[in-house]
Amino acid sequence: MLAVTLTLFLAVGSQVLAEPLKFLDCGSKDGSILEVNVTPCPTEPCLLHKGVSYSVNVTFSSKIDSQGSQAKVYGEMLRVDIPFPLEESDGCKSGIKCPIQKGHSYSYLNKLPVKSEYPSVKLVVKWELYDDQEGLLFCWKIPNKINNQNKQWVGGYLAVTQGKVS
Repeated sequence: MLAVTLTLFLAVGSQVLAEPLKFLDCGSKDGSILEVNVTPCPTEPCLLHKGVSYSVNVTFSSKIDSQGSQAKVYGEMLRVDIPFPLEESDGCKSGIKCPIQKGHSYSYLNKLPVKSEYPSVKLVVKWELYDDQEGLLFCWKIPNKINNQNKQWVGGYLAVTQGKVS
């Protein structure tokens, strides 16, 4: 029993202490990205499962003052940006205390829902946060792969497996 408890503790702890992702800055003019975390994303590229919502945490510093901010997210395929809907696009309702002040650091927190109807594809997620003058506070890209997953209850816990459940 102790071994099972320790294993569960380590598994949960590894997700909580997520490593920052390697990202490509795609034009952050009015801010500087310090760190990007997507949870759970234990490997790169991130494997995104349909029907799962992922936590996104971006730590950045602002180079300007701004009364507000708006986020936009895209799936980039063949150099075409396909909009991903966000439940909350207002950065001031996503962990940022507004007004945004020049020289201050902020943690932007949001969710990336991967809908069941999305196709199973490789793509690049592009996340932008605009200031109140439509300048980019941050823009980052990371490679991802969307795929199916199977879920089943095992001993009172939700088990997620790849492929078909036997």
